[in-house]
Amino acid sequence: MNMRKIVYFILFNLLIFNLYSQPPKVVVVTQKPANSEAKSDTIVYIGDDQKAERLYNEAISIYEKGNLQDALQKFNEAIALKPTFDKAIYNRGVVKFDLKDYAGAIEDFSVSIKTTPSSNSYFNRGRAKYGLKDMDGAMADYTKAIELDANNAPAYYYRGDLKFEKGDYDMAIGDFTIAIQIKSDYAYAYNDRGSCKFKLEQYQGAIDDYTMALRLNPKVAFAYNNSGSVKRKIKEYQGAIDDYSDAIKMKPDYYIAYNDRGTTYYEMEKYDQAIADFDEAIKIKPDYAYAYNNRGNAKYKLRKYEDAIADFNKAIELNPNYGYAFLNRGITYEMIRKNINSCDDWKKAASLGIMCAEGYMKLVCK
Repeated sequence: MNMRKIVYFILFNLLIFNLYSQPPKVVVVTQKPANSEAKSDTIVYIGDDQKAERLYNEAISIYEKGNLQDALQKFNEAIALKPTFDKAIYNRGVVKFDLKDYAGAIEDFSVSIKTTPSSNSYFNRGRAKYGLKDMDGAMADYTKAIELDANNAPAYYYRGDLKFEKGDYDMAIGDFTIAIQIKSDYAYAYNDRGSCKFKLEQYQGAIDDYTMALRLNPKVAFAYNNSGSVKRKIKEYQGAIDDYSDAIKMKPDYYIAYNDRGTTYYEMEKYDQAIADFDEAIKIKPDYAYAYNNRGNAKYKLRKYEDAIADFNKAIELNPNYGYAFLNRGITYEMIRKNINSCDDWKKAASLGIMCAEGYMKLVCK
């Protein structure tokens, strides 16, 4: 038997599900002023105090309408009149966070912590540190926020997400569970706890948590998608298709859901339907390398080898370090007897950490 005939094609779907939920919108929180005024070289008159309060109230109103730059300007004017205006400094930090000026937000929250330490100040400074990828700093601030207020459910939730990112799934479940105990309708916490259980292969527990997240908030499309991915994992394919379809119905431009539903159709050997979904994912996000790779896989199954190679080429063009696309293109080249091309692709895939590529090389390459 020709050794080439034992080379089998493998689907590699890298983007299984969306681990992180969109965080809830930051809300401007009014804090109590400091008990004692901070030292300042500026002399503040009663008239300035009243004007500062008026500007502060205008800033809050403008912020609630979504005009961040004008709100920032009003807070700046209020603080210029009253440099020790703690609640204005804190809320200016919130606006800077929304504007993704994380360094500026940290500066304002740090001033607020110095004058009036609060759980919210530490929590929001932690979020800003996370924005600058200071994971250790964010973890420390979330923990401090919890120390100051054991009922700060978002602090537990965000700390849980950090633990998830570190791979501490059991510890993350602990934080998400406390967040849920404090806030029983915390749909995001249920969703993310479900993702931890998925990682721990606690599949029914994951489905239960995603189901609860959707019961609490039926509009969170990613929870449908996550639930579908668990069901796909346990080969409950029709349930997965239904969940992905609900995600798409909720969010018609949800290219990840199209990609994942296409992968499910692929596993069901419904290759034409798989291709149709990968087409939709690419239409929505033309630079989505995973969908090109997956569509190439489906075309391979239909023996459309040249078309498959074109898709693998595009995936590699979009992501030159996409090892699985090199592996799959190499397998397809082998099927049309372009052995040199196959071996070159498998060598590249192996260099990118795809260990099974070495096995193909041993079978086919000299």
